[in-house]
Amino acid sequence: MISIFDRQNDILTIVSQLDISPTMYKNAVEKYKALAAFLNDCGIDADFYPQGSFAIGTVVRPCYKGQDASYDLDFICQLHFSRDSVAPSELRARIEGALKSSDRYGGKLTKCGECFTIEYADVNGVGFSIDIVPAADESNQKKHELKHFSERPDLIETAIAIPRQDGDRNYSWLTNNPRGFKAWFDEINQPFLEHHSFERRNKYLNEHRTFFDSVESIPHELDHSAMQRVIQLLKYHRDHYYQCLPRKDHDDIKPISAIINTLVADISRHTAPTSDVFSLLTFVLNTLDIYAKQQTMPYDDFHEQYKGWSALTRGSGLWRIQNPANPEDNLADKWNENPAIPEYFFRWVHACRTDLIDSMQLPDDKFRTQIENAFGTDAVRNCLGDLKYGNSKSKPINTLSASKPYHAL
Repeated sequence: MISIFDRQNDILTIVSQLDISPTMYKNAVEKYKALAAFLNDCGIDADFYPQGSFAIGTVVRPCYKGQDASYDLDFICQLHFSRDSVAPSELRARIEGALKSSDRYGGKLTKCGECFTIEYADVNGVGFSIDIVPAADESNQKKHELKHFSERPDLIETAIAIPRQDGDRNYSWLTNNPRGFKAWFDEINQPFLEHHSFERRNKYLNEHRTFFDSVESIPHELDHSAMQRVIQLLKYHRDHYYQCLPRKDHDDIKPISAIINTLVADISRHTAPTSDVFSLLTFVLNTLDIYAKQQTMPYDDFHEQYKGWSALTRGSGLWRIQNPANPEDNLADKWNENPAIPEYFFRWVHACRTDLIDSMQLPDDKFRTQIENAFGTDAVRNCLGDLKYGNSKSKPINTLSASKPYHAL
């Protein structure tokens, strides 16, 4: 049987192949800087900065459109004034008008919810799009209110207001704080990032010497700590797992990336930053197993037995995952609207354990079956070839039996 160490390295290699490449990263940076310069030339004085996975270094190519799916990168266009000085519809119209006036961007522009999306041509067979979210600085009054209720008032100063469409022509303000979230995330991730930093970055340099001439020249976004790798593993496994569900609404019940980012970071605070990827992954999944007890365990009993466990709660029967940078944002709001979302979330957690942890003890051919179930046959074949671990036929995910272990917790 191939060793556990080699199996773990193979899984990490599969996920690293789904990273944003140095070429794609450079292309994305050039594109969003060009967008920022264009808007500035149009008289729009704004900060243009990434949010989400591109900001915190956890980008993974989505699998739900196939192996050549595009990267979707999110950016904030924050104008240099408070929301008090402009209506949300006017702010949005200014950004839209400027983009539509451009021969370069107008024909590529689509509207989707709170953002404008620009689709770019493929690079080496892989495409990407940029989602632009218009924003203004949140009002001082609103920031004062947020600080009053926040456990981290020091993060609130960077809060922004985003135009949210409430109807065909009606807009209101939605509070968000991507810079505050990044500051919170980076604070937790920094000790993990520092562990074995030189060895990790030197290895990356040796693999990409055509792009970088020194360790120092590698962008922060392309360096991945154990915590960031755990998030990437979970995100890609999530995409493949939910894609394979025999439900038409699989995208609607899939946990959003913000939930994975928040839970992994919050849980990681309670373990050693010297943990390797799979030790940390095991710790995260074990902790989520404990939180899963709230499906059937009264909240008061859970709270008494697990004092201080607050990343994922169910007080008064309502699920809550607090955005650490915005006390008004419950990331689990939709869990309370659709009970299938938490139900399948904990089924997915069990599937992660089966595919990524328990599989280490299986014979080689059965291990291959599990990782093909986890990441898809194409992703595994492209990385490991057809013969490593022997021939295997991946089997459909059994979503019915996946919930059983949680009744025994």
